[in-house]
Amino acid sequence: MKIFSNSKSLSVGICQINPIVGDIYGNVEKIVEAILEVKRGGAQVAVLPELALSGYPPEDLLLKPNFIRECAAAIEEIAQRTPDICSIVGYPEGDLGLFNSAAISNGGKVVARYHKRLLPNYGVFDELRYFTPGDGDIEIFQIGEVRFGVSICEDIWSPNGPCAIAAAQGAEVIFNLNASPYSVGRKWDRYLMLSTRSSDFSIPIVYTNLVGGQDELVFDGGSMVFGSDGTLLSSFETFEVQNATVTLDLDRQIRDHQLDPRGTKKATPRKVIDVGELPTPLASNFEAPFEIEFLHHPMLNTNQHWLESVDAYHLEQILDALTLGISDYVVKNGFKSVVIGLSGGIDSALCAAICSIALGPQNVTGIAMPSIYNPDSSQKDAYELAKNLGINYHVLPIIDVHESIRNALSPVLGGLPQGLTDENLQSRIRGLSLMAFSNATGALLVATGNKSEVATGYSTLYGDSAGGFALIKDLPKLLVYKISKFLNEVHFEKETIPESIIQKAPSAELRFDQKDEDSLPPYEVLDPIVVGLIEMDISPSDLAGGDPNLEETAFRIANLIDRNEYKRRQSAPGVRITPRAFGKDRRMPITNQYRPT
Repeated sequence: MKIFSNSKSLSVGICQINPIVGDIYGNVEKIVEAILEVKRGGAQVAVLPELALSGYPPEDLLLKPNFIRECAAAIEEIAQRTPDICSIVGYPEGDLGLFNSAAISNGGKVVARYHKRLLPNYGVFDELRYFTPGDGDIEIFQIGEVRFGVSICEDIWSPNGPCAIAAAQGAEVIFNLNASPYSVGRKWDRYLMLSTRSSDFSIPIVYTNLVGGQDELVFDGGSMVFGSDGTLLSSFETFEVQNATVTLDLDRQIRDHQLDPRGTKKATPRKVIDVGELPTPLASNFEAPFEIEFLHHPMLNTNQHWLESVDAYHLEQILDALTLGISDYVVKNGFKSVVIGLSGGIDSALCAAICSIALGPQNVTGIAMPSIYNPDSSQKDAYELAKNLGINYHVLPIIDVHESIRNALSPVLGGLPQGLTDENLQSRIRGLSLMAFSNATGALLVATGNKSEVATGYSTLYGDSAGGFALIKDLPKLLVYKISKFLNEVHFEKETIPESIIQKAPSAELRFDQKDEDSLPPYEVLDPIVVGLIEMDISPSDLAGGDPNLEETAFRIANLIDRNEYKRRQSAPGVRITPRAFGKDRRMPITNQYRPT
């Protein structure tokens, strides 16, 4: 059946949706709505992300037989409710094994399925724990006169994987379904890979990615379409739901495939599955989205450490990830508001600012809890911040409570608490007070520790580490400062986070004249060491590069990181920003006698 008389074209609807893990029938509604939207935009085929029906990652929900059965019924419902368009929807499929699948529907029913073949089992991915890899011949699907290949996420990353075979066997376009989480520079990595694959395979690639926050992961969307020469044809928004239609000129792509000397030699397909007639597209003047400004990478053309080379583009992306991460965590888990302890320091200031952007200032409460060690300037800074943001603000002094508990402990301890015991006592009183507010109001307590502190254990267990969500736990301290300045200069366009907070020497203020540098190296020294040890697994001696003073510091930090794994194991989840965060990315034993050299 020939739809177009002058050329062979295909209108593809890309559905970049934000599902909720486990909300099968809520996700059905989102999927159906997205498919119908792109149908109205002229799409003949709609492509949804990986595991769009179940949400990603569903983790041990996949071990529940009823969950898999409900997904099977739901995928049939989607097909029945969208009969006039071909759709490709990611879902978990239970058969003799459990598969990460794509259901291909047309004419009101599921007509074919594809099973993901390359299952990632590194970083944040655990797919071999649950899924069976697809096997057998690579299948080519045909709708009308168009032959296409389907792949899921990791399948496209291999230069010799299923997509290469599909292209060699006559696919004219590849649809790639994804649930690829955000980290700094990741969109550029995807761009380079997809551009290479499309040009090497000499075939167009439609890359559809998930969007939304799921616990510590944030999926940034940024779906893309590439022509057979590796050219970016269209790029979707990041961190936003977006459904839109792109029209591919397949005559041109096929000609490029035949003429390009790098194109793989065509082979007769071993298996072609006919999925029906190509739906007639509705008339539409909709123009596909396009943006090219993401062509940045923090390590591109520079020898700087990535923390130093992060530019305004990346700061905006990080801010978007943090904003979406906290917003989705709050909304998807049924909270209405958040509470934050405001110390007058930079970490709590940044958390309050991001939460006010994400949730609205009326849904954010800041509580200052001064002790005898907090100078008037810090209390003034906390008040100014709350006033500038327009958030709710309370002052709850802890001086009397602190003194009362010190006296109560004196007979047991053989005297009043001193040193670290007394410092931690203050932090735990604050954690107790904030949790009481959380219990009484239902507000989610946001912990404010950054990655530098989390790495070295520079925090109090059950004190400042208390909370339901640790918003900036993957932000090194230097990045905290950069984003705070970026917020003032670019987002708010005025001094909203007081400059006095940004300029003051960082301090926990748990004793008189305390500074972070009393316990830790300067953050300009500490943060590159933390990143080198955590994200790159570089040994302390190699990090030092022959500098004996730096080597001593690097070994001390490595020891702190190892000793404080027990604290991190008890900490709240937080948004993953860097290529390797604590939690899913890095799983170290608490009882561990290995020491780096």
